[in-house]
Amino acid sequence: MTRKRNMSLCDCARVRLRTLCSREIIKTEGEFWGNKKLMRLADIFKDKSIKKIDARAMIIDGILRGDYTIEEIESISNELKDNKISTILEAIEEISNKELIALSLKYLEFAKKYISSKDNSCKREASRIVGNMASQYPQAVRDCIPALLDNVKADGTVIRWGSAYALSRIILLEEYCNSDLYEELVTICDNEQENGVRNQYLKAFKKIKNRRTNFM
Repeated sequence: MTRKRNMSLCDCARVRLRTLCSREIIKTEGEFWGNKKLMRLADIFKDKSIKKIDARAMIIDGILRGDYTIEEIESISNELKDNKISTILEAIEEISNKELIALSLKYLEFAKKYISSKDNSCKREASRIVGNMASQYPQAVRDCIPALLDNVKADGTVIRWGSAYALSRIILLEEYCNSDLYEELVTICDNEQENGVRNQYLKAFKKIKNRRTNFM
């Protein structure tokens, strides 16, 4: 009997990436990836033949292997438009979400800069990274709460969902579950029309209900 395996988009991209490399389609000067060469980070965005999903998989592999450092990512990002930076943020989000490796505080600080980006994809991915890493660096997310609260007023559902994702994870932390932020999120949740967004908050409220009762 054939076994079925569910693959994420990132998994599919990695398979595609390995296929491309095995066929020697990807050729550039850089570090070796297995027995094939890994593209320099800057070259990924210069090569228009590389699809976004493949670029994300390459960046994930580069970060996991230690070939792409946060310092290099920050340097390259200064030269890229936000629609390109969103690919980098997607890669960091995938790593932080699946906890493939422990990312340093510098990755969180990098993501926080794009919560207020004009690019919606950057806003979404940056918010998700904050949510993923909040438990590791609870004090470091405090200064981005105002920006996340600004985004809950956005017209775009994906932006509000991204902010809800981050804020609903921040409110779970001891530093915030009994703060004024809780009451503010209750009000936001009551006014939210999209169930997918509301459910982010409701799940968090349910988890901390007993803790708040005991505190009060």
